[in-house]
Amino acid sequence: MIKNEVITVGLIGLGGMANAHRRMISELEQLQLGALCDVNEDLLNKIGEEEGVKAEKRFNDMETLIADPNVDVVISSVPNHIHAKVLELCIQYQKAIMAEKPITLNFAETEELAALYEKQPIPCMVGFSYRYIPSFRYAKQLIDENKIGAVRHMEVRYLQSFGAPLFEVPYAWRFNKAVTGTGALGDLGTHMIDSARFFVGEFQSVSALMKIFVEKRRDPNSGEMKEVEVDDYTCFQAVLENNVIGNFVTTRNAVGSENQHEVTIYGDYGTVHVNCERPNELDICIKDETDYRPIFKTKKVPESYKRQQLQDFADLVTNNPQEGMPTFNDGYQNQKVIERIIQSAEIGQTVKVD
Repeated sequence: MIKNEVITVGLIGLGGMANAHRRMISELEQLQLGALCDVNEDLLNKIGEEEGVKAEKRFNDMETLIADPNVDVVISSVPNHIHAKVLELCIQYQKAIMAEKPITLNFAETEELAALYEKQPIPCMVGFSYRYIPSFRYAKQLIDENKIGAVRHMEVRYLQSFGAPLFEVPYAWRFNKAVTGTGALGDLGTHMIDSARFFVGEFQSVSALMKIFVEKRRDPNSGEMKEVEVDDYTCFQAVLENNVIGNFVTTRNAVGSENQHEVTIYGDYGTVHVNCERPNELDICIKDETDYRPIFKTKKVPESYKRQQLQDFADLVTNNPQEGMPTFNDGYQNQKVIERIIQSAEIGQTVKVD
């Protein structure tokens, strides 16, 4: 437990997601960015100057940052193949961490980490950021209050367009299986899995299909065409707790979709629909006294459902954990479902999750 009035954060990995973390840190008086780590020296110094981080607190080696006694907590946004190592070091040095998803490269790594974590637990939050979309939080409350009755089935989609041939995206780490583990599934599908667990509960079984649409992409350094080993598209059906049926689709090849993560949940007495691109409203279809038949209506989300993600992290490390905060166990269960989806796609059969 940290008792400091101001919590000093060490940020590891200064790529795209780090910008979101920097913004969130700046919005909270409790958090102060005090150390940085990246292998790109130019980027390290550029962000160090922008954030006013002293030169001696700019590291190329992540273990040095994690071991620093002046760093209270770690926020990590490194490529997937380094996720497990960052967590392992945080367990070793007993540092609280906000870890990006997926929690590891594969489930074998997750199981190894879980054994370490069980022996030496640390405050650990996993970056399932869609739990902090106001409309998602409001929908969760409506479901928990039985506003739509018993949930029977759900539709979950996460669509992006950046991988489509139209955009001629070059080969990068997200297309390299050794670095990323999976493609659309681990990048976007992990959020679909977490949303389903958040709204409904644990997965019981999955039946999946995975496809690569763009089989080769040009290496920006060599100019050569390199083979893509990870999925551009994954879909699966699932049975969740209480026999809730789920249909899931994710792809990075949906032209016209920017960042379209949406969930529709169908109950005995109504339906609720949320879309992360409309964070402050949701669509709900329930019968009231004026309706002969229920119709969809758009409702504004009350202000009380707004919650900054890193506020939950600050509360966690000061021994005030909030209900619904994504934990190490959420990361573990998520990676297990990813593993079963891959297995199902490979053998062409339904696979039980446990």
